[in-house]
Amino acid sequence: FAFISIMSAEPTNNPDSTETTEPTDATAKDAESKLDDTTNDTQPNTQSEAKHKTDDDDKNIHVPKDKKLKIEHVSIKTPFVLQDNVFYDIHVQTAEHDWHVIKRYSQFEDLNHQLTQVSKQKLPLLPAKHYKWFTDHTKPAFIEKRRALLDNYVKKLIKTKQVSSSQCVVNFFHTDKETEEVIAQRRLEQEQERLAQQQSSASAVNSDVHSHDDDDNEHHQHDDNAPGDDHNHNHNHPNDNAHGDDDNAEAPASCAADDEQKLNGNQKVRRLSDEWEFPEDQEVTNIVIQSTRKMTDHVIYQICVSNSHKRSSFRTWTVLRRFTQFYDMDSKLRTTLQSEKPDTLPTLPPPPTRKLKLVHDHMDDDFIEERRVLLENYISKLLRYPDVVSNEDFLRFVGVLEYN
Repeated sequence: FAFISIMSAEPTNNPDSTETTEPTDATAKDAESKLDDTTNDTQPNTQSEAKHKTDDDDKNIHVPKDKKLKIEHVSIKTPFVLQDNVFYDIHVQTAEHDWHVIKRYSQFEDLNHQLTQVSKQKLPLLPAKHYKWFTDHTKPAFIEKRRALLDNYVKKLIKTKQVSSSQCVVNFFHTDKETEEVIAQRRLEQEQERLAQQQSSASAVNSDVHSHDDDDNEHHQHDDNAPGDDHNHNHNHPNDNAHGDDDNAEAPASCAADDEQKLNGNQKVRRLSDEWEFPEDQEVTNIVIQSTRKMTDHVIYQICVSNSHKRSSFRTWTVLRRFTQFYDMDSKLRTTLQSEKPDTLPTLPPPPTRKLKLVHDHMDDDFIEERRVLLENYISKLLRYPDVVSNEDFLRFVGVLEYN
């Protein structure tokens, strides 16, 4: 009974009781030491896992996603056709990174649709959709027109505030699985084309060697039979003429390989990544149609012309032109080239097509923007032709003769 009374007299841990027992100093020190040991054991593992994860992210993408990098420049220069589908190669540049992404037109459409859902700002002009039943999407003229409009779209997109930094835009300008598959297939086709060209070149060399052997054999036979007719026979032999035709037939192939180096003359033009380097004596090196102005019944295009070879005070000037003046200049230019430089005419880029006012509203903002982009693309390409930039009608159109 004494034992039972002693046990009942000890305090109990009743939650309703206001009395609490505090832990001793030894118990607190033991708990703190265990907590420190646990922290020291887990912290290195967490840092290692974070570092490993960051390294994997850097390997999988060109630009780390944990950093907000501003896209400074984008351009679309080289579209290509793969299995009846047109792909557009986008060159993306930031302050420290540089990469390429490949997209189809439908992906541009998806991006524009997403932006209209999340943004209330006016988006750049996206080229209109054309169905394949009515329009051949693989036609070079159609591809070039859409490329110029898409190039203008992405360039203005990255300059639009609160849109360029959105997640859908960031994802669009990064590589994806579809892009990698297209690039791999594109490289495979290029390798096959290269091997085919090598085989054709080797077969051409072999045929030339056999033709030379046949010519030598026939030449020796004629020397043995009729040595007195040696001189006349060498000039009139059909095999000699055929050999000369072979040399002429090979000339276009060598010229085709140098299309980016020479343009209708001896002046060389070196193709850069996004721009061209022109001769020092060229009067105009860059043309940009910066803005437009609506008049009563027509539109004025403000053309900024520059010559990087002159000093800054005389480097840039502005001219105002109507759409009809572009066509007048193009007509005079082609007439002159037809009589003086007919070889240049087939490669000359055409101006944007005319459209009837009864069908199209020429004062519509989207119509004006599309025409501005196409006119700028057309006149900028003319700068790559030495026969054009030295033409008086062209120089008068861009204001060089007026300023001189």
